[in-house]
Amino acid sequence: MYREQLLLLIETPIYVLLIVGEMLISSYQNTKSYSTKDTATNLMCTALNFGLDFAMRGITLAALIIAFQLSPFHIENQAIYWLLLFLGQDFFYYLLHLTDHYTRFFWAVHVTHHSSEKFNFTVAIRSSVFQPLYRFIYYMPLGFLGFQPLDILFMYALCQTYGFFVHTEKIRKMGFLEWFMVTPSHHRVHHAKNPIYLDKNMGMVLIIWDKLFGTFQPETEKAEYGLTTPLKTGSPGEVIFGEWGKLIADLKKPVPFSTKWKYLWKPPGWSPDGSSLTSNEIRKKLGHL
Repeated sequence: MYREQLLLLIETPIYVLLIVGEMLISSYQNTKSYSTKDTATNLMCTALNFGLDFAMRGITLAALIIAFQLSPFHIENQAIYWLLLFLGQDFFYYLLHLTDHYTRFFWAVHVTHHSSEKFNFTVAIRSSVFQPLYRFIYYMPLGFLGFQPLDILFMYALCQTYGFFVHTEKIRKMGFLEWFMVTPSHHRVHHAKNPIYLDKNMGMVLIIWDKLFGTFQPETEKAEYGLTTPLKTGSPGEVIFGEWGKLIADLKKPVPFSTKWKYLWKPPGWSPDGSSLTSNEIRKKLGHL
């Protein structure tokens, strides 16, 4: 636990300096990258997420300990151990992120992170408030593979730290790193609502998973941020619970149970009559597939 606390102590002042610096640059360039309301919402989301994550810590640790105790594996070499833990954590994050985007029930949680029409360092902390309730499930396989629970938590925190730095428009391209790392260019694509960009570039640190599994999209046009259906008010309640309200409204429709089930587990935008479209359906309609 102390390693996570030390990481937090180190990264917090760096975050503050970068946010203030980006604010000043944005003000000087008059790019309107920040707004008071949007930044306040981002801070509120990270506070709520942090509180729930803290409340779930005991359950998370217990689940990882159980998985670890069932493990028949033991990795002696420390260099290999940490390399494999990094690769494993990044891969299982990719699966978590993919599920959040392609299953409406989980998108209702994750949509909060994508609801800002800005793209700056504070958007990195516009956290999916309820994700700590289920996130640990995706990392239980790492425990079964022989990785210590506290090491898993530390690696997750370390990779999340990297994720902060790619939420910016101030860095354009990063040379050869574009080939295998998630960069600001890749992550601008991820946060954009341009049809060609929807549900692309899911990686946290490595972009290789996206390239391997067909979810990679390079930055080829200017990104427009936010949701395909913009928020009406941008109030805290709408940011956190808005998609849940829409999902519940769909589930109340007089349709067969099988259709209700699909509303829950099909990709966001799915509808039985085509009145709303998934990201792939939008691309197909526009000729991008």
